[in-house]
Amino acid sequence: MSQEPSIGVYFSANDVVYDWAIAFLNSFRTFNPDLRLILIPFNEQCDRLLQLKDEYNFDVYVDPSFSRLEAIGKLFELGYTPTGPYWFRRYASFWGPLDYFMYLDVRQLVLAELQPFIEAVQNLEFDFLHYDCAIDQVYEQGEFRQKLLRERRGRGFNSGRWASCKDLFSIEEFEQLANEALKVRGQLNSRNTDQAFINYCCDIKPVVYGHFAEVIGGICQNSWARQSGRIYQGKGKYYLWDYGGLDHKKQVILIHWAGYKWTDFVPSKLLLVSFTMKYRIFLLSYFNYVVSVLTNIDTILIKKLISHRQINFIYHSIKNNIVLW
Repeated sequence: MSQEPSIGVYFSANDVVYDWAIAFLNSFRTFNPDLRLILIPFNEQCDRLLQLKDEYNFDVYVDPSFSRLEAIGKLFELGYTPTGPYWFRRYASFWGPLDYFMYLDVRQLVLAELQPFIEAVQNLEFDFLHYDCAIDQVYEQGEFRQKLLRERRGRGFNSGRWASCKDLFSIEEFEQLANEALKVRGQLNSRNTDQAFINYCCDIKPVVYGHFAEVIGGICQNSWARQSGRIYQGKGKYYLWDYGGLDHKKQVILIHWAGYKWTDFVPSKLLLVSFTMKYRIFLLSYFNYVVSVLTNIDTILIKKLISHRQINFIYHSIKNNIVLW
């Protein structure tokens, strides 16, 4: 009698992103009360986070290959992100305990049941399904990128939310691909090391991959919080109201705040704050939201000012010691 494949979600976090983790875990368990959840520790700073293990019913996956994955990360690091090599730990999911799985960064909310999206990898015969695309965040302009595009590869997908299957890659295969990728390191994004790496691996192997929204349909193309429109709730699901936009009235599955700090005045902050409590109380959520704005008003105003085009130009000119006149 054949055994049913194990299905679940891996996530990566540590104590530095504890507040994000609380919001993530509450949102995940709201829509996925029974789906298996496994933490891949970002690094060794996880004491507070591990205390949540029983409350949110997640396992912890530690693998001897972490050091080998971090070594790959160090090869690609150019000094922009000191913690960059730790991001490579997530790729141990390819030989972890789950047969079909989704990987998620912790700075996001889960607003839907995820099992159908994981099962789509198997049922629709894909190796890998991803979400947002931004090729400039993966490949630099140049000959290598043009070659991939001519061959109908090089989508440039985000590395913080994707679904795949066990044994698609091995650590030995990653190490071999890393050595090959270093030959074109100058044509990979200088900062997003783990993102450039997994895209390179999927493009060069190659694997059969696709975009969740294109393959499944009816869901938003992008999940980044900083997009046009407004998220609203209806009949237990979340949708995007963006009249005239391509994703108008489509379902929101995930919303993420990559690049933001918890103290930033981020888009959809009220929605984010509402998931910081296990039992969501709107008035209390709104109060916490207002408090977070007031306590960070100076930072918000400064960021608003330097985002202005002319002010931003002057700011960076002074910062980089460029002569303006």
